[in-house]
Amino acid sequence: NIGDDAADEIAVVLSRNTKLQKLYLGGNNLQSEGVIKVCNALVNTSSLTELNISYNDIGDDAADEIAVVLFCNTKLQKLYLGGNNLQSEGVIKISKSLGNTSSLTELNISYNNIGGDAADEIALVLSRTSKLQKLYLGGNNLQSEGVIKISKALGNTSSLTELSISNNNIGDDAADEIAVQ
Repeated sequence: NIGDDAADEIAVVLSRNTKLQKLYLGGNNLQSEGVIKVCNALVNTSSLTELNISYNDIGDDAADEIAVVLFCNTKLQKLYLGGNNLQSEGVIKISKSLGNTSSLTELNISYNNIGGDAADEIALVLSRTSKLQKLYLGGNNLQSEGVIKISKALGNTSSLTELSISNNNIGDDAADEIAVQ
């Protein structure tokens, strides 16, 4: 539980390490200010393969900086952003950057509050990501319409082995679409 106070020191260390491959900062009570500092330090790191900043309650304020990090790290394989109180706007910004990452195998944006508005952008990313194996979207209030859009995009993803869409208030129409895919 390091909080934003330690983010400055972490950012200094990260800015000096251009070969960092994995960074785990989940559940550390970082707010958007701390995550922004960390992300700004990661911009010069192009070797990042795994980034976990889950459960830090960052909201949408750090979405632009996260998007830049993702754009610069085309080798990223695993991204964990669950439980950060991200909204549709933030997830849309982040998703647009993921289109640049063809090596993504695992994406966790569960337990945010993105709703169905971001489903189009998530679906677009999924249609471009041929290596995705695990997708966690549970607890996002996607509703049936959002899950249907995402399910249709998943029809083109033959590598998917795990899908979590629990707690999204979907109906039978969405369940039917998932079954078809």
